[in-house]
Amino acid sequence: MTVPKVSRLRSNFLAMMVWQVGNYLVPLATFPYLTRVLGAAQFGVLGYATAVATYGLIVTEWGFFLSGPKAVVERRGQPEALNELVWSTMAAKACLCNTQIDRKLAAVYPVLLAAWLTVFGSVFTLNWLLQGLERFSVFATVALAGRFSALPLTFVFVRHSGDVVFAAGIQGSAAVLTGLFSLIAAWRLGVLHRPCVSARSVRQRIRESADMFVSSASVSLFGVTNAVILAAMTTPYQVGVYTAADKLKTVANMVPAQINTVCYPRIASLFTAQPRSAARLTVLGAVATVVTTIAGATVIGYIAAPLTTLILGAGYAGSASLLRLLCLVTVFGNLAYFLGLQVLVPFGRARSRSWSMLAVGVLNVGLAIVLTPRFGAEGAAWSLLVAEAVLLAIYVSMILSRSSLRNHFTQLLSR
Repeated sequence: MTVPKVSRLRSNFLAMMVWQVGNYLVPLATFPYLTRVLGAAQFGVLGYATAVATYGLIVTEWGFFLSGPKAVVERRGQPEALNELVWSTMAAKACLCNTQIDRKLAAVYPVLLAAWLTVFGSVFTLNWLLQGLERFSVFATVALAGRFSALPLTFVFVRHSGDVVFAAGIQGSAAVLTGLFSLIAAWRLGVLHRPCVSARSVRQRIRESADMFVSSASVSLFGVTNAVILAAMTTPYQVGVYTAADKLKTVANMVPAQINTVCYPRIASLFTAQPRSAARLTVLGAVATVVTTIAGATVIGYIAAPLTTLILGAGYAGSASLLRLLCLVTVFGNLAYFLGLQVLVPFGRARSRSWSMLAVGVLNVGLAIVLTPRFGAEGAAWSLLVAEAVLLAIYVSMILSRSSLRNHFTQLLSR
C-alpha cells in the first residue's frame, strides 16, 4: 500500500521541481535584462512597487494558500462541499482585495498601480485547490503557462529605464493569466460548478484562516518589509542591490521550497489516520530540507561573485557578499518554516506559530531600522538572519517542551 503513495510523492515532487525550474527560467531570462535596462535605481523602484503589492497580496490571500489545501483534503469525495469551498474562498478574497493605493506616492503611483495586477489575479487563482487535490502536475502546468505567456512582453515593451511601469504591469499580467488558467483547470477537473456562496460561508472562510493570515502576514516582516525600510531610510540603489540578491537567492532555495509544498497535504491527510507514517514523512522531509538547503547555499555562496557579475552586471557592486548572507538565512528559515507548518499546525499550535512569527517579525523590523541607515542592504540582511535563527530556536523549544509533540517523533523509535 505504501508503494503507490511513495510513487505519487515522487511524481508530485518532480512536478513541483519542473514548476520551480520553469518558474525560475522566466526571471532568469528577464532578470539580467531588467537589471541592465532599468538600472539599479529604477530596478529599486520596481522592487519597492513589488513589495507594496505584496502587502496587498498578503491581505487578499489571507492565509488561504495554507488553510485551503488542508480544507480541500477534508472535503475530498464531497463535490458540493468542495464547490462551496472554492466559491466562498474566491468571494472572501474578492472582499479582502483593496485597490486603494496612496496617491501621495505620486512619483511611483503608476508603477504601484501596474504591480497591483498581481493582487487582482490572486483573487481567482486556485493553486491552493490543485495542491489540496495533490494535482501538482496540473498546478505546475497552470502556473508555468501564466508565467511564460507574459514572458515575451518584457522584451517588446521594456526598452529603457522609463519603462518601469511596463515592467511592473507585465509581471502583474502573468498573475492574471495564471488565475484564468487555474479556473479553466478546476472546471476541466470537474471541481468547479455553479456558484454556491453565502455571506455566512465567506465569514467562515475568513475566520478559519485568521491564524494562517497572521503567520503569512508575519512572513512579510521577514523580507518584504526590509525592502520598504531600505527605500525609506537609504537609496533606491540599496533597494535594487537587496532585491537583486534576494531574487538570486531563490536558486539555492528551489529544492527545499518544493519539499515543504509537496509534504504539506500528504502529512495533513496522514496525521489522524496514520500518525506513525505522518511522523516518518515529517522526519524525512525535515532532513531533506536541511540537506538540500545547506547544499544549495554552499554552491551559490561559492559562485556568488561570478554569478552576480554575470547576471546583474557591473552596476551592482557588493551584491556577492549580500547574496552569501541571504543564502545563510535560508538555512535557518527553511527548517523553521517546515517545523512550524508540518508539526505545530497539525497539533493545533497554529496560533502559537502565528504569534511567534509575528513577534520575531517585529524583532526583524526593529533590527532593520537600527542597522540599515548605517550598513544599508547588508544591515537588512543581518537583521533577517538574526530573526530567522531566533524563530527556529523558538519552534524547537516548543516541540521539545510538549510531550505530545515529542511523542510524535519518539513513536518512530518503538516497534
